[in-house]
Amino acid sequence: MKKYALVLIGLLAGCASSMDEQPYEINHQQFHEKQDEHGNKLFAYVVSVKAKNRQNIDLDKRLTRSDVKRFAEQQHFEESSVLKLRLEDQAVEFLNKALKERNYCQGKHEINDVVWRDLSVQLRGRCL
Repeated sequence: MKKYALVLIGLLAGCASSMDEQPYEINHQQFHEKQDEHGNKLFAYVVSVKAKNRQNIDLDKRLTRSDVKRFAEQQHFEESSVLKLRLEDQAVEFLNKALKERNYCQGKHEINDVVWRDLSVQLRGRCL
């Protein structure tokens, strides 16, 4: 009986993870660096995502409850503050990695500004 329970849990976990689709796909990352008139190091980091097509409902066929539920649960990047915050957190991780790889800020750094466009986020800051 315990074996069947373990197999069932394994199958359910596998199904749940296979249904998880990435809500967005990152298609571009870019690091910019410059110095201001006082010699301070400045940076900007841009992360963009691909636009996803919206799933349409075929009104000519009979809809099931699961079809309606799936359509209602769709998240679109442009309209979801949760997805945008998730991308912003990822952008901070990517920025930290880029600064370390380039050895750009020897000590600490700060992000002064976050600029959003439809499908991208730009983090602006300076080395301390």
